[in-house]
Amino acid sequence: MSRRPLTPLLWRFGEAGDPAGVTFVLAPFAGGSAYSLAELPPRLVRPGDTALVIQYPGRGPRSTEPHATSLSEVAAEAARDIVRYGTGTLVLAGHSMGGLLCYEIAALLTAMGRPPAGVVVSAAPPPDRVRLDTARVLSMGRGDWLAELAEGAAATGSPVDTDDLADLVIPVLRADYLMLARYRPEHGPLRVPLLALGGTGDPWVTDDHLAAWRAWTAGDFERRTWPGGHFYYRERVDDLCAAIRSMPHRAATDHGSRRGGTGHGRPAGV
Repeated sequence: MSRRPLTPLLWRFGEAGDPAGVTFVLAPFAGGSAYSLAELPPRLVRPGDTALVIQYPGRGPRSTEPHATSLSEVAAEAARDIVRYGTGTLVLAGHSMGGLLCYEIAALLTAMGRPPAGVVVSAAPPPDRVRLDTARVLSMGRGDWLAELAEGAAATGSPVDTDDLADLVIPVLRADYLMLARYRPEHGPLRVPLLALGGTGDPWVTDDHLAAWRAWTAGDFERRTWPGGHFYYRERVDDLCAAIRSMPHRAATDHGSRRGGTGHGRPAGV
């Protein structure tokens, strides 16, 4: 599948779809790049659809650029790019940090008069339950980061097994952790369907975290889990893609109902 940068932040995987089709916008996890989600677009899009993937600065083809320092600023840039290049029905889907980013983008798109048909958050804590501490992240030494990478490798099955590779990955992960630690949500609940997905064995994002997303939308809400850890979807890519593809149908049947949405104001602590 071809990959083409439309802007520095927004890449298109595959060909442009039909203007009346669905545009799927995918956001990677912390430490990841657009290439980290390359397995999804070929199994996600149908004829006429478009796949757009977020490419964070400071890694991959943007490795010479400074890392992002604000999730809200990344979301604002992404929203502008999506309004320009996204056609037809919009669906946002992100894994872990990417899920939080999709929430932010959805709020901005709605304010811009271009609300998505739905948002899928995968293995992501809700905005008021991000538990990273700036001082702790800044104090982490190389040994701490190597341990973090080893734990992540156990979850993904992709070990970082050389010093050179670790030297490339650690600054990226540190920057993303700092961005998450400094993140403070600025928006209230969405008004679009939201689907929260996760793995039953995820040590970082539990079913309680997924259920807490209910307060962050006044639209249709559902949570769904499968066996597996934080990167559960690696063993069930087709299931994940089917869930993402279901969002336009959810939007069509939502009709402004608030099934599963209990929060009509800003959640406590935000």
